[in-house]
Amino acid sequence: GCCLNGVCQPGNTAAACGKAAVQCSGCLTGQVCRVDQQCGVDPMSTWKVQPISGVIAASNNGSAWDGDNSPPDVIVSSMCPPFVTTTFVVTPESESYTPSWSSGSCVAKASDLLSAGWRFYLSDSDVVVNDSVSGNLVHLFTEAEFVAATATLGPANAMQSITVRVTRQ
Repeated sequence: GCCLNGVCQPGNTAAACGKAAVQCSGCLTGQVCRVDQQCGVDPMSTWKVQPISGVIAASNNGSAWDGDNSPPDVIVSSMCPPFVTTTFVVTPESESYTPSWSSGSCVAKASDLLSAGWRFYLSDSDVVVNDSVSGNLVHLFTEAEFVAATATLGPANAMQSITVRVTRQ
């Protein structure tokens, strides 16, 4: 266990977490005292992963994104683990070099997001063939990103960055 105000504790609660008779830690909001007696995200908790914003390069390898010289119509296609299906969730188009989205999320257990990751790619939606913006990517979430409730990733190809929100369900 651990010690709290000079009193030994079992060290297995969010209010008093620790081992080896060290000072107990109080876990942050959304964390639990795990089996290893360290604060962290509950591996069995369920989280929604929602792309919220991005920054896209001004050109597509030196060319305009669209024939009319307008910004790209950016969509995010993503998949949460376990990867038992090949169906991607797709955000609505956002015609911008700084696109934003409020729908197009997926849901997974924290343990899966930490070990298998979130799969995604950004595209410029076009009439005939979509242009790749980012290529296929996988992001393994960290404990810090669960605590912060966001992760900013990139760059990758023409995707300078993407920010996703992770919300406990």
